[in-house]
Amino acid sequence: MTTEKSWRLFCSHGAVLFYIARHPNCTIDDISCALVVTPRTAWRLVRDLKGSGLVAAHADGRRHRYSIEEESSLPDPALSHLNLRDLMNALA
Repeated sequence: MTTEKSWRLFCSHGAVLFYIARHPNCTIDDISCALVVTPRTAWRLVRDLKGSGLVAAHADGRRHRYSIEEESSLPDPALSHLNLRDLMNALA
């Protein structure tokens, strides 16, 4: 019997960043449901991305909606020459 192992192409932060880019104005609940993580985990990942300047939060009543900061440079030394828009266009 063969068992398939589950794996992801992107790390958790990258998966959240890509999800937000593809779904602007999403909420933490949207992110956690789509990526099958707890809301607390989704919030922690978004908080890290906000801290890096890659994601912006917009208040919508009691909820926050998230979008990417397209002009932000990536913190990864191998990709620091790209802004977020360039990376998302390359992946699309």
